[in-house]
Amino acid sequence: MHAAQASHAGRPGRWHQAGGQLLLAALVGLLCLLLWSQRAQWPLLQRLDRLLLDAQLQLRGPLQPQAPITLVAVDDRSLQALGRIVPDRAQLAQALAPIAQARPRALALDTLLLAPAADPADDEALAAAMTQVGTVLLPFALPAELEAGEQAVEPDEAVLRSAFTRYAGDAAQLFQACTLRQPLPLLARAAAALGHVSVQRGVDGAVPFDLPVLAYEGELYPSLALRLAGASRGLDWAQARAQLGEAVLWQDLTLPLDALSRQWINYYGPAGRFEQISFIDLLEGRVPPERLHDRILLLGSTALGAGDAFPSPFDGGLPGVERLATAVDNLLSQRVLRHPPLAALMEMGLMLGLPLLVGLSLARLGLWRAYALQAVLLLALALALQWGLARHHVLDLGLPLLSLVLASLGAIFIRGLSEQARRRQALQALRESEQRYALAARGANDGLWDWDLVHGSVHFSPRCLALLGLAADEAQGIDTLGKPLAPAAREGLQAAIEAHLQGRSLQLHQVLQFEQGGQQRWLLLKGAAIREPRGGRALRMAGSLSDISEQQRLQQQLSHDALHDRLSGLPNRTAFRTQLAQMMSLAPGRRELGLLMLGLDEFRSFNEVHGPLAGDEVLRQLARRLREAEVMARAQGQGLLLARLSGDEFGLGFSGPLEPGGGAPGGWPVWALQQLAAPFEIGATPVSMGGDTPALPVQQVQLQACVGWAHQAQGPGEVDELLAAAESALARAKSQGPGHLHAFDAAEQLVEHSRRWMREQIERALQEGGQFQLHYQPFIRLSDRRLLGFEALLRWQHPERGLIMPGDFIPVAEASGQIAAIGRWTLLEAAAQLQRWAAQGFQGEIAVNVSGVQLEREDELLRDARDTLAALGAVPARQLKLEVTESMAMANPTRSAELLRQLSVMGFKLSIDDFGTGYSSLAYLHRFPFDTLKVDRSFVMRLAAGLEAQEIVRTIVGLALALGKQTLAEGVEDEAQAELLARLGVQVGQGWLFAKALPEAQATAWLARA
Repeated sequence: MHAAQASHAGRPGRWHQAGGQLLLAALVGLLCLLLWSQRAQWPLLQRLDRLLLDAQLQLRGPLQPQAPITLVAVDDRSLQALGRIVPDRAQLAQALAPIAQARPRALALDTLLLAPAADPADDEALAAAMTQVGTVLLPFALPAELEAGEQAVEPDEAVLRSAFTRYAGDAAQLFQACTLRQPLPLLARAAAALGHVSVQRGVDGAVPFDLPVLAYEGELYPSLALRLAGASRGLDWAQARAQLGEAVLWQDLTLPLDALSRQWINYYGPAGRFEQISFIDLLEGRVPPERLHDRILLLGSTALGAGDAFPSPFDGGLPGVERLATAVDNLLSQRVLRHPPLAALMEMGLMLGLPLLVGLSLARLGLWRAYALQAVLLLALALALQWGLARHHVLDLGLPLLSLVLASLGAIFIRGLSEQARRRQALQALRESEQRYALAARGANDGLWDWDLVHGSVHFSPRCLALLGLAADEAQGIDTLGKPLAPAAREGLQAAIEAHLQGRSLQLHQVLQFEQGGQQRWLLLKGAAIREPRGGRALRMAGSLSDISEQQRLQQQLSHDALHDRLSGLPNRTAFRTQLAQMMSLAPGRRELGLLMLGLDEFRSFNEVHGPLAGDEVLRQLARRLREAEVMARAQGQGLLLARLSGDEFGLGFSGPLEPGGGAPGGWPVWALQQLAAPFEIGATPVSMGGDTPALPVQQVQLQACVGWAHQAQGPGEVDELLAAAESALARAKSQGPGHLHAFDAAEQLVEHSRRWMREQIERALQEGGQFQLHYQPFIRLSDRRLLGFEALLRWQHPERGLIMPGDFIPVAEASGQIAAIGRWTLLEAAAQLQRWAAQGFQGEIAVNVSGVQLEREDELLRDARDTLAALGAVPARQLKLEVTESMAMANPTRSAELLRQLSVMGFKLSIDDFGTGYSSLAYLHRFPFDTLKVDRSFVMRLAAGLEAQEIVRTIVGLALALGKQTLAEGVEDEAQAELLARLGVQVGQGWLFAKALPEAQATAWLARA
């Protein structure tokens, strides 16, 4: 009956509480609606909206720009080189010259060119350079406030031409400028278009929006971002129309505007999202034209000291030129942020609905259930907002969320008032409990003991006895401290106490270790004695007893972790090496220790696809499988070591002599590979899931691994040598593909050492210079035996090994990529030789071989070709012939044809070497701009063997004649071959019949006699 009365009595209170919360929610909603209607006058409210939008952008993450925009940045390096933040007019004119040659889509200068230069010629030079570039845009400023002494000015004709000619709407709602800061008239007339760069900063200095339309003196002026976007598409400015408060319509370009005709900027991420080139690199000619061709260029400052930086959602200082680039990319990629239709109704609905929801949930549900419901709804709202942001739609949610917070605080306050009496009682009980706990905590942290040596009495605190595991009646004298200890430890404690009493230590400091309740415990005993002023006899000794068991266990765990892998529990590389050394020392001189290394194949790709947690699970399962080897080894009475050496590599050490066929003892390498035969299971299991959450299905994945193994009997004698041999064998196995096994081979290691030595020596020769040489073999016209030129053949005069032939080092250089640097040296040396022989009247040609690596690195080859042209000086480029083998040219015929065409345009002659040995397609051959076909020496050698080789040569000659090209036969060694080749129509010969490859001095003398 009392319960029923209490229930009925509680219902009016609950309804009163619900009514109060709903009334408060309504008041909060109305208050926020009032603030919402006046938010334009409250910068802090606007800042709240911006903070939420910033959070949305950060949650979305960075985006990649889509428009072909490149920033020409006056960066810190340029600032240091120029000595000024803004380049002067002469430097700008000089920088525009390579831009004009590259033919960009458009160029905008993000710097105000207001005052004339000190030298009027510099302004004229800049204007001429702008005219040469073509589509150059200049900024002007429309500040909202006048500086001291500044007045409004009349716009120049060029500025007036940039104003909107067509617009609709109320211009009074636009931001009104107070004055105009316009560029120098000479430069303004040279510009293709003008646009303003004025912005409106928020209270935090950020620029959340651009101003595509600004009013001044009755005219509406566009932003530089808008004009640059249109210029990049070649749009006609006369067709632009501004629908104020709605959009700017400019042919196929549409810019949505908010109610105040602003463009909300969709920031892409921290500084550096756009491609950048340094202004000083452009000024000094280090920027290739292709990086500027058909690009939208923005020239501005990104240096730290420039002062032109704005906070953005992703960093505290986004350079102004990158902000401008973001606005342009927003326009061109149609990623401008905008309010969706009915945005105002949505915001008002949230301001009224969220407080009512809070009030109802807190009044009708339990506190945590109400919070959970609100959290779910907020999460759904956040997901909806992010979904809208992905479609470039945003809402101003500062006031709706403020209404939610205020309603939540008010509802909690009302709920608290209704429970005030019960809470007061609970607080009183809690206060008394806290006092008791504080009093107990002060005395229970450490145990205390006090030994009166004069009277022989000892006092132990209850905590001290509890730490020792003793009852009060068991405490008898100072020996009580040693009761839990083993006899040896007890004697050590007594000796330490006696040493302190005798003055041989400043403080008693002893760790007591014993077993209690089946666990190891460690107690730290500290104490100090009080002594007589005279004589130093100890009168009293007191101290503390602290439980350091957890610290000791942690220290043991750290020591274990230092030598073990925490994921698999196996020893790590350090421990494995130590164990191998111990295992080796147990059988000195027997050389029966072996080692295998197992490495998973494509494990990084597996982690990228399935995630690191799945990768960890695979490693744990593999470790458990490999541990079976320890059980098998113990059963066979063998020693075996197992470790995880690195991320996806495991090591297994075993002992025993090699099998008769050279196989590993016990077949451990094969056994290790077999552990990958069964698939691995990844994914959640029902045991690991809680509640009603459905379990994720277990997924089976199949992985492969490679195994490399080595044995002492194969040569490695020390632990490090054995590890290196196994790693080398594993690398060999991986080079053969997934799932391979490879045994260490000392001969392979010697070959690898030889290649490594060769690579190091090539690098040294390139750095030091003076080792590589060119020898020259003559080209002879067969009809009259006249000298036409030479082929430059590379030789290496090593300081220790003497002459090294190309067949020994060229393959290594091609495999390592060093052939590109060697090829560059060869081109420049051949150009220098042509200059030296030009003084003797030589007008023939030098042919230089180009490697396949150089063809693949076409940008480097073109750069080297340009440097070679510069090195040739007055010598015509046609005297330098570049030879490309037929197989290299056909490896990628389309790209090769374009690359050879560019080299031919530079003036170089081209030759197809070893023709007839590849598989040229006539469909591609005629597209190669070659001058000479070189008949391979294999056909020349077989000329006397029959008609087959002669017919092949005759066919090649006919093909060359049909294409209007020269033919050259290499490998001509006797007069009969020369005469037969001449009859077959070959024009030029090369070979030992005429001369071998000659050093420079002999070739120069040969030239003088020719």
